[in-house]
Amino acid sequence: MNASQAYDKYIIKTEKNSVNDNIATDRGRFVIIYNEYQNRFIEYIYEKKNEDDFRYIQLLLEEVPITSSTKQDNFYLFKLPKNYFEFSSVSAKGSKGNCSNQSIDLFEIKDLNRTVELSDEYTSPNFEYREAPLILSSNNIKIFTTDFSIERLNLSYYRYPKQLKLLNPKNPESPFDDSFQLDFDDKVIDRIISATAGGFDQNNNSDRWQVHNMNSKLEL
Repeated sequence: MNASQAYDKYIIKTEKNSVNDNIATDRGRFVIIYNEYQNRFIEYIYEKKNEDDFRYIQLLLEEVPITSSTKQDNFYLFKLPKNYFEFSSVSAKGSKGNCSNQSIDLFEIKDLNRTVELSDEYTSPNFEYREAPLILSSNNIKIFTTDFSIERLNLSYYRYPKQLKLLNPKNPESPFDDSFQLDFDDKVIDRIISATAGGFDQNNNSDRWQVHNMNSKLEL
């Protein structure tokens, strides 16, 4: 399904006789609302981690090596990919002296507890045990070390879904960019469109938003 087809389905859900109770949705507004609710839908599925629904977002799963880093004090910074949406897993290779290319087990800690975690013998970085804590922050993976280095990461993550676009972003009535197919099959896109329609109705004080909201989360 492309953007124009998604818009046509949205119009059917929101408009009565193509006038939507005299409240129009131009293409520019649809792009903004759809992209917002598409991202929120993916976030909802990710956080819920329902086995039946979670498979829908597996097509967004990417695996990439990251070799470029910046060393600062007692940690290494690895830049997250630009299309990074949510974390899945990460592994690392590290070295100390003549012992190189060793697998390092990484585990996430909270920045709020960083001082305690880094001073605790069970959670502090330790090359002997091949372990190092990490924090995800400011579009970076921050890996804490002591007397050893981290050379590269292998990151698995969920990317952002393809975002709707207009051919001319400055013109809200511009045609859609239909040069690509949207992520997901029709049944998932239908749920996203229901969420989008619910957001539109809620903004316009229509009680109909509750029906759309329910349809976006339940398979009928």
